[in-house]
Amino acid sequence: MTLPRALDWIARLTLGGWFLFAGIQKALDPIQFLFDIRSFHLLPDPYAALLALTLPWLEIFCGLGVLTKRLSPGSLALICLSLVLFIAAIAWSWQRGLDISCGCFGKTDFALGYPQHLALNAALLATGLALLARELHAPHAALTSPPSPR
Repeated sequence: MTLPRALDWIARLTLGGWFLFAGIQKALDPIQFLFDIRSFHLLPDPYAALLALTLPWLEIFCGLGVLTKRLSPGSLALICLSLVLFIAAIAWSWQRGLDISCGCFGKTDFALGYPQHLALNAALLATGLALLARELHAPHAALTSPPSPR
């Protein structure tokens, strides 16, 4: 699967920008993010607090990695793994009938229902997987193509 160059950059800006912005918003108010994590009833303290302090920075660094193409395959893999975990947590909370605040953007969080959260995360996951596939196949294409004349 290859993406045209412009589409690649749009996907990078969307995914990397999304995670960079979301991470910054959470890092600015880790207490609010801790309350959001607790609403899922998945992690006891002190693990919820540890997640509230570390996840925003992971999102910031991964978002920067995708935007700058520095350590991009690792950043994309971590983002995709995070999205799979987010989707599972949201789906499980929906199944249990919890009223959660997803905490996606800290205080600037906009109200979305469960189906919208799942669809948004699935779209981001598809974007991340497409970019990751491109990253992983790019070195192989360079190795199998004939050398260019100098």
